[in-house]
Amino acid sequence: MIIGLTGKRGTGKDTVADYLVGKHGFQNLSFTDELLTPELKRQEKEVTRDNLIELAMDERKKHHNGIWAERICDVLKGRKNMDFAISGVRFTEEADAFREAFGGKFILVALVADERTRYDRCRLRGTKGEGEMTFGEYMEREKRPTEVAILETVKRADYVIDNNGSQKELFSKVDGIVKLLKENHG
Repeated sequence: MIIGLTGKRGTGKDTVADYLVGKHGFQNLSFTDELLTPELKRQEKEVTRDNLIELAMDERKKHHNGIWAERICDVLKGRKNMDFAISGVRFTEEADAFREAFGGKFILVALVADERTRYDRCRLRGTKGEGEMTFGEYMEREKRPTEVAILETVKRADYVIDNNGSQKELFSKVDGIVKLLKENHG
């Protein structure tokens, strides 16, 4: 089983991926960790949100919006008999690439949360240069192509999790989905 996680910044994608690893034995693959960060380091560039976005978008322009998903699919095909969580499915073409490669074994789960909640989470974690940004800067970044595209991808999700509550509530929702998936997919 492969669970793709989509949602805007600060919705809890990485938290859910980590939980799936720790509680349910999944392996975690992220576009950032598996592909983008190593490429930035190879290019001797700092790992910031801006550099990650620039790299990702440059490759999409050269190829197509599903290019990073296709590259992750190549990684996944070499790893058999494991369940995977993939955090950061942004474009519909990425979801399509996973569905084409893995059929019903790929499940898209969207996480949603209010803007202020997401902003507070991003500042608190302080990664990718987001620790000092103002709410206005945060909202300006929401207009980037990589963020806008997520709205369409969320519409294609098999499951949507509202993550405006506690972490305990989030994990309970994830447990429910995993239980349902295991009953239906073995």
